[in-house]
Amino acid sequence: MNIQGLSTPSLLQPEKSQKVSQNGDFGSMLKHYISDVNHTSKMAGKAAENLAVNGVGSASETMIALKKAGLSFQLLMAARGKVVDAYREVMRMQI
Repeated sequence: MNIQGLSTPSLLQPEKSQKVSQNGDFGSMLKHYISDVNHTSKMAGKAAENLAVNGVGSASETMIALKKAGLSFQLLMAARGKVVDAYREVMRMQI
């Protein structure tokens, strides 16, 4: 019995993205992470489309890419919730 592992296409490998400098502001860091989530989502959608329409790729790699995109979006939404809660808390402070 021959069992083969998953190949690692460029879709599943970490993207060589721009590094956010330590002295960068919060806005630029947030834009960077939002663009990373957007890129991950687009690549997962493209992989699903290629599998469904063209029959190119494997189902397991496509499902992993879709799950990765979903988890990164959930993480972004959780971080957004924390930022909104922190903003509301600061606005409630009395000067």
